[in-house]
Amino acid sequence: MTDLHAGQPESAAEGTPTGAAESMAGPVDLNADQGQAVTVMEEVCAASGLDIHPVVRAVHDPYLDIELVGSDTAITFGRLGPALDQLQFLANLILARRIRSDVRIILDAANYRERRAEVLRRRAIELANEVKARNEEAELEPLPPHERRIIHKALADDPDIMTYSEGEEPDRRIVISPRR
Repeated sequence: MTDLHAGQPESAAEGTPTGAAESMAGPVDLNADQGQAVTVMEEVCAASGLDIHPVVRAVHDPYLDIELVGSDTAITFGRLGPALDQLQFLANLILARRIRSDVRIILDAANYRERRAEVLRRRAIELANEVKARNEEAELEPLPPHERRIIHKALADDPDIMTYSEGEEPDRRIVISPRR
């Protein structure tokens, strides 16, 4: 497994990395809680026994975008995201219990998240057009919170429709409605 913090000083008081993590655009500065989040993902990847390791791609508080890379990534996560979503849920659960922080991990593998986001944006626009044409609400299937945000954001500037979420997790879904 690759150490994201190789050659960087450790904080003696907290035992957490104080340096930067890898990123496609260069180093990403991490605070102590974010460093612990990376450590959680390193531990999870190591425990899996697979050739997968985390690489920090971006930080946008409170989110830490981590890509899972390695030779086992494609066969483990495939073209669908349920395993990735489940691992993300588990990692965030461990993180919340271990450090009690607002830091949340968003996992990606083989650019799945961007491909999925594009599918969701296209679907949102298609459904919004149907809602406008029929002047009736449309309801999407249950989606996780990060995917609901994509839909809400994709349609936020459309003056003819509005979106809202209803239901309880894990069956929470988005409704696209004509603006009246």
